[in-house]
Amino acid sequence: MVDASDAGPSTSYTAFRKTEKHFKNRSSQSRLPTLYACEASRAALDVSRPDRQEDDPVWQASWWGAEQQNVRRRFQRDKGKRPELSEVPREVRCGSKTGYVVSEGCILLPGYLDNEAQLDLLEAALSQYTLPPNPLSISTHYDLPPNLFEMYANESKELIPTLAPCAETPESTGKEKPAERWIGRKTVDTPAGHVVGYEEILSKNRQWTADPPSEKLGSKTAGELMKEMRWANLGWVYQWSVKSYDFRPDSPITFPPNLSTLCVEVVKSVPWDHVLSADSNVGHKAWVNDYVPDTGIVNFYQTNDTLMAHVDRAELDPSRPLVSVSLGHACVFLLGTSSRDDQPLPIILRSGDVLVMSGTGRQNYHGVPRIMEGTLPSHFEPSEKDSVALSAAKRWIHGGRININARQVFPPGFKRV
Repeated sequence: MVDASDAGPSTSYTAFRKTEKHFKNRSSQSRLPTLYACEASRAALDVSRPDRQEDDPVWQASWWGAEQQNVRRRFQRDKGKRPELSEVPREVRCGSKTGYVVSEGCILLPGYLDNEAQLDLLEAALSQYTLPPNPLSISTHYDLPPNLFEMYANESKELIPTLAPCAETPESTGKEKPAERWIGRKTVDTPAGHVVGYEEILSKNRQWTADPPSEKLGSKTAGELMKEMRWANLGWVYQWSVKSYDFRPDSPITFPPNLSTLCVEVVKSVPWDHVLSADSNVGHKAWVNDYVPDTGIVNFYQTNDTLMAHVDRAELDPSRPLVSVSLGHACVFLLGTSSRDDQPLPIILRSGDVLVMSGTGRQNYHGVPRIMEGTLPSHFEPSEKDSVALSAAKRWIHGGRININARQVFPPGFKRV
């Protein structure tokens, strides 16, 4: 079906889509979309900012300037003045950290990771989480070497071939690329994993054949592919084309132990009775003892990338926490409700922030319509003390953002057939 939220000029947009379009707008190089309340968007929630305005990369990059300024270049844009925090969500103590309940079942932990922990996780995300056997977004199309990141770090010029037998590009054939026709964005709200059931998912797994490699791609260097890579899969493998996990293996790919430890610590630190409603019946009192992530996606964003509104619904337990960690540039994260017709809350997520979605909050539409260019924190700048791997990781993050999210596919005690 064609999503009514993007079905063409004659169709009215949903409230969520209007906010997405507001923050995606790049029609003028001299303007940035306003973070203040406007017709298309609520005011952005900004609870993870530094105390001093002068220490805030978001302010330094002029994101709080007036949208209507008519200037020739964005670097001339007035930085404006950060507004005072108002209508701050309810605070709760999460161990030694402060959390904010941004929606039923959803809690934001600003600055959960310190600078050193961010750098460690950045290096791991690029140098370790991209290693075989973890599938990458480019694995379908390229004969990837096992040391892709090492080649990137060493700035290798060796070309990595495609998997297609006779890959041709318009450039290689001399043929003109056909014009693309806008047909609207097609979206399919697939049934939730717990509704479909394990047996039916497994049956579909057995019928599934791998996606074919594209015949329109050519050989590329590691540097080019590292910029084109959009995700790495950890643990249970998610089949993007059918929107379900592959349950055929006896066990998943080993989930990174250090990342698992981090996510478990986050979940244990949250006082769930203060995040979920009193009548919530999702078994949250057991999470402190039995939450163990077994799957995850590492999202690699370039500054022009977006992630459209969606709901993560493939897990067999629809309520257990999804832990999301931000690294690199700040972004505008939209948190909605279970309906696209409701206006979402824009939240500024900075490097080191952790957002946890649980309970009914797992059914909320969410997305990232804007990476906030110019907001990379200073601790990601090169240092003479950096290892080769960390130096390369910093080079990559200079133009991007990484989000790592972890989930638990099976409810505790689930017996696989």
